[in-house]
Amino acid sequence: MTHSVLIIDDEKDIPKELKKVFNLERPNINVYIASEEEEIMRKIENLYYNIAIVDLRMDEFKIDGIDIIEKILDVNPFAKIIVMSGYLPSFKEGLNIIKKSGKIIDIIDKLDENFIDKIFEASDNIISEYEKNPSLNQKLLEHLYADALMEEDNNLKGSKFEQFTNTLFSQMGFTHISKHNKDKSLNEVDLIIRNEINDLFFQKLSPYILVECKNTNKKVGKNDFIQFYSKLENTNGLSNFGVLITSNTIARTTYIEAVRTAKQKEKIIFIDRKEIKKLIETDNKLDLFKQIIDQQVKDN
Repeated sequence: MTHSVLIIDDEKDIPKELKKVFNLERPNINVYIASEEEEIMRKIENLYYNIAIVDLRMDEFKIDGIDIIEKILDVNPFAKIIVMSGYLPSFKEGLNIIKKSGKIIDIIDKLDENFIDKIFEASDNIISEYEKNPSLNQKLLEHLYADALMEEDNNLKGSKFEQFTNTLFSQMGFTHISKHNKDKSLNEVDLIIRNEINDLFFQKLSPYILVECKNTNKKVGKNDFIQFYSKLENTNGLSNFGVLITSNTIARTTYIEAVRTAKQKEKIIFIDRKEIKKLIETDNKLDLFKQIIDQQVKDN
């Protein structure tokens, strides 16, 4: 299992120093840092992380660490959180509230001479818990998927399904995933995955993977396929591989349309609700994803 840490602090030097130490002492952990308000909110929503290290006091921002932790609990409810601050007494009331979530693993004083050692100790304890209970990842996906399916607001329905899909691909090992990008034709793409995974199978594919998310009570029709295929064609060679994932099923006419484009360089793989269930339940999501790709390539 891949473990990722997101370090959030408005003082840029501290996250940079912590990242250096993590890279040296725990090279098997992916470490991301964020120090600007917009960057923080973007990374909270777009990155996969199962540990967040959050500073509380942020003088230059409209938000503070309590606001950030509440946002993390909203978009990534299974992430564990380590709180750090040099001003802990000022946040006593807010801390007492968020402690009730059960996700706050430790609260560490930045002024403590053993500050870095305590950060590592808390992080190691979290990772140990994940290793002993790998089903935590499955529970997270089940929670996000059920939440997306039950949502009645159309806007939230789409964004929640994107969050589920983002987390699904993150658990496969893809760590750089961004939302709602526009190509050169100003077509919006739900998710763009940077294809940097250390796997020979995927290294043969294009630098980016485009993902179209459909959380709908209708089958995905051929027009959805045609529109998504057009987005692939307009990436200027950066991507020739797309994934159309749906909480419903794929219409027969859509498969027929896919066969018509089979000889072209662009390729779209379908993941419907049956494959989603299998991907949630398997321990090796990347291998199953490769099997889905192989099967559909053969079928076409």
